[in-house]
Amino acid sequence: MAIDLSKLRKLETPSASMQSRRPSEDEKMVVLVKLRQGFARPSYLVPRGEISAAMFSTEVPASALQRIESDPAVESVSISKSLPGIR
Repeated sequence: MAIDLSKLRKLETPSASMQSRRPSEDEKMVVLVKLRQGFARPSYLVPRGEISAAMFSTEVPASALQRIESDPAVESVSISKSLPGIR
């Protein structure tokens, strides 16, 4: 089943190309997660890299976006964009 990104309130506005498609539940996505002040990182989110104590990147299946959406510790989430390689 595909994930409808438009239904996720905590998701920062995805790019036009991401809005036009619906990822499958098992599709891996790298996301940036911002935590609410005073909350600890949820144990089910394993960071790939930390930006600050309250912001980190993680790789999750698209189906996890709904769990992240309902987590009171999470202030916002954004889908990471791939950057072109530097030559």
